[in-house]
Amino acid sequence: MVRDVVTIASHAGIREALTVMKSHSVRHLPVVDGGRLVGLVTLGDLKQAILASMIEQLLVRDVMVRDPYTTTKDTPLEKAAQLIYEQRIGCLPVVEEGSVVGILTVNDILKAFIDIMGVLKAGSRIDVILKNVHGSFDEVVGIIEDKGGYIISAGMTMNGDDNVHHFRVSGGDTEAMARALTTLGYKGVKVID
Repeated sequence: MVRDVVTIASHAGIREALTVMKSHSVRHLPVVDGGRLVGLVTLGDLKQAILASMIEQLLVRDVMVRDPYTTTKDTPLEKAAQLIYEQRIGCLPVVEEGSVVGILTVNDILKAFIDIMGVLKAGSRIDVILKNVHGSFDEVVGIIEDKGGYIISAGMTMNGDDNVHHFRVSGGDTEAMARALTTLGYKGVKVID
């Protein structure tokens, strides 16, 4: 989450909100009155509200989302990401005892995913559909390590019976890993450099 949160008061004008968003390069503003979260306004909300003749008369409270979805700093990232996805929202104010202590955006979740998966680290990805037998995960790990690879991260894409496991690997001979996996009967083996 971003801890240094830019906020705005509900009595602020639309022009002021747009200026604050532009100057801080943000698209979401928690609306705070008296230190308490009272709403959330997004760039999309403001764009919809802008009518040249009314911009000076409208206030943030006229266009903000009242009772926005929120989260706490102790909420697991997966739960917050699920809420953002299911509710089709762009951010979650992080609130403790009614006060905004941070904001979590889709970009923050994407960055965490990239960090967790080690995407920006040098290496390759090996995709494989595991056999439907106990120990196949360990067998794949063993092959990767035997061929000189170090596993940075592992993930899985759910796809019915053919769940694809993704191994982010540093070092080793990835083509030899792929050949060994295919020889042992693993399906869907793919190396992505």
